[in-house]
Amino acid sequence: MTRIERMEVDVAAARSSLEGMLLGSYLDSFNVSSLQVALRLINASACPDESLYVDLSFSCAATLRDGLTSPSNVGNVDFFVGRTVFLSEVYGKIGVEVSGVELDSEGRLVLSMADSVIELVATDEDVGGEDSVWQVVMERPTGSGRSLGGSVSCVSTENAVIFMLGVER
Repeated sequence: MTRIERMEVDVAAARSSLEGMLLGSYLDSFNVSSLQVALRLINASACPDESLYVDLSFSCAATLRDGLTSPSNVGNVDFFVGRTVFLSEVYGKIGVEVSGVELDSEGRLVLSMADSVIELVATDEDVGGEDSVWQVVMERPTGSGRSLGGSVSCVSTENAVIFMLGVER
C-alpha cells in the first residue's frame, strides 16, 4: 500500500518541485466545480516514453494576462467576475506549453505559456482554511523505482502562507 508523506518546505524547494512537474507540460483540459477549478496538463518530457497527467486545482483568485504586462491586482477584483473572465480566456490556452514557473513567498504562482501568463493569488479570503489555496499533483509513472510523482500545495494560515510537499513512500 502506498503512503503519502506530507512535509512543509520553503519556497525554493516548492518552486523546484513545481518546475519539475510543470515545465514542458501543456494544457489539455479544465473542469469547474463550484468554487474549484482544475486544470489538467500533460507532461510528455518528465519521463521518457510516458506522458504524465499533472493536475493543478485551485479555489483562489486567478487571471490570464498578456505576459508583457505587469502583475495585476487579481485579489482586488470580485471573485466571480474574475473567475468568469479567467474561464472564458483559459480555453484558448489548450495545447499551449508551460515555459516558465514563478512562485513567491506569498503563494503567488505564475505559469508562463507562450505570450501569456496564468497567475494564481492567495487573497485575504483564502486565509485560515485548512484546504489548499492551490495544489499541483503529478501522477506517478507506471514503471517502479522512479522518483517522479507527488504534489505541492499552498496553504494560507492566519500567520503566513506555507508550502506542503507530498511524496509517495
